[in-house]
Amino acid sequence: MFFNNKAQAVIAFFSLAFASHFVYKHFRKKYKKAAINEVIMFSYGTTGVKRSKLSRCLISPSMERLLYYLSSPRRSIDICMYVMTNVELTNEILKLAIRGVRIRVIIDADMAFSNGSSLKRLEKQGIPVRWMKSTNLMHHKFCLIDTEFDDIRCTPLVIIGSLNWTTQALNGNWENVAVTSQETLVEQYKNEFDRLWLEFKPIVDIA
Repeated sequence: MFFNNKAQAVIAFFSLAFASHFVYKHFRKKYKKAAINEVIMFSYGTTGVKRSKLSRCLISPSMERLLYYLSSPRRSIDICMYVMTNVELTNEILKLAIRGVRIRVIIDADMAFSNGSSLKRLEKQGIPVRWMKSTNLMHHKFCLIDTEFDDIRCTPLVIIGSLNWTTQALNGNWENVAVTSQETLVEQYKNEFDRLWLEFKPIVDIA
């Protein structure tokens, strides 16, 4: 009798495990999205400027695509940016904070308090910002979306390129941005952000 109960328990365990695995694969397949690989070019004198549902201002098609991706996080966004001054991009980040998206920001120390810097608006919203006082520049310009939590509804992305988040870069320069869900690239940028996040210090600790 004991052995029969034990056998039944083992069968029940493996049946549950198999069913759980089947359900997991079903939902992974359901939520699996196509790979994202897009290049966004910013050029001085771009035509086709229009009012967008993502912004109250007149913006270029390139800016609209960037705002589209910045409005997409479900769980987290990590920003590693040499300088941030553009109001529209900052507003989008603040909207994410209100939605409950977890946000971390790394910024260059010399640019943290530059004219028009977004730092004070970010800190006022309770968004953690870190820097490193150094003679070397923190010259990275990348952003990670939904890489911090394992959620099958999310597509982890990295946004990389020459673009600083400034109005001059967005509207007055020739710049490039690439958006990709390629796992190896996303993982490498995530490792770099996590490394810097541990090495750099909260601004309030250094001020």
